[in-house]
Amino acid sequence: MTYQHRFHVEDVTCEHCDARVRNALLALPGAQNVELVRTPQDEAAVLFTASEVLVPEQIETAITQQSVGTTHHYRVRWDAPMA
Repeated sequence: MTYQHRFHVEDVTCEHCDARVRNALLALPGAQNVELVRTPQDEAAVLFTASEVLVPEQIETAITQQSVGTTHHYRVRWDAPMA
């Protein structure tokens, strides 16, 4: 079984940011795939697929920790669930 998470990450401005976010997600348990597209609003639209159940806090913590030591402040903004 796979689990998909859709969200945006704020303050993603360059390829280094893309890599930090992608690597943080791929290090999580059961990580399978990360689709990341940077938007003109300096954020990334993300579709993350994992084979294990992950709570939102795990994803948020992994990403925000990537801001440490940088000039960025990554923050997850969850997309509204699709009806």
